Amino acid sequence: MNDIVLNGRYDGPEKTLAERAYRLIREDIVAGVLEPGLKLKITMLQDRYGLGAGPLREALAKLSSDQLVELEGQRGCRVAMMSMKDAREIGDLRKVLEAQALQFSIPAGDDAWEAAVITAYHRLEQIERRMNQGINDLPEWELRNHQFHKALVAACDSRWLQWMRQLMFDQHERYRRLSRMKTVMTRDIHEEHKALFEAAIDRDAAKAVAVIGVHVQRTTDAVLIALTEQRD
Repeated sequence: MNDIVLNGRYDGPEKTLAERAYRLIREDIVAGVLEPGLKLKITMLQDRYGLGAGPLREALAKLSSDQLVELEGQRGCRVAMMSMKDAREIGDLRKVLEAQALQFSIPAGDDAWEAAVITAYHRLEQIERRMNQGINDLPEWELRNHQFHKALVAACDSRWLQWMRQLMFDQHERYRRLSRMKTVMTRDIHEEHKALFEAAIDRDAAKAVAVIGVHVQRTTDAVLIALTEQRD
């Protein structure tokens, strides 16, 4: 996975060490390897990633703009904290933004958009079938899940809506990973994706909006349960 675009997603080769640093640190924050509240000292990051201080500082500044790192003035920075309040707000915002993007994208989608949605869905379907057979490949599922949701809204021509939607998707991903094993293995998440896919291909934006609302809320509910269990 060596391609990078806005908010840590990958569409072209990494061109700088700062981009590599950004990707590596972001992946560890989202996966929970770098825990909430952890002090991010440059010397520690140099030892961990084998990169220089300059690229690491540039990466931390970008991660701060993504709200994944909190700057502490002269005291350095730390991994952003997580909370139930934030989990609810991020989930609610993702529902709103995802729904709006779908409402713009589905009617505007051309043949190329439809082909991309079909391809992304079938790739996701393949990994979900394997997981239903007990094959644990959550990192690959996370990637294909992202690609499917991104394909659905690709025809939305609002640059700002796309940016805000992606930001909330990435923030939701961090929380989602707290409960993703329970979510993927106990929920019939494939049926939820299938319903979303069929609504999009049928050009039924209203149904797609209804489906995505339930889909995101169920994920947020699972996250809140995981946070409660973690706290207790």
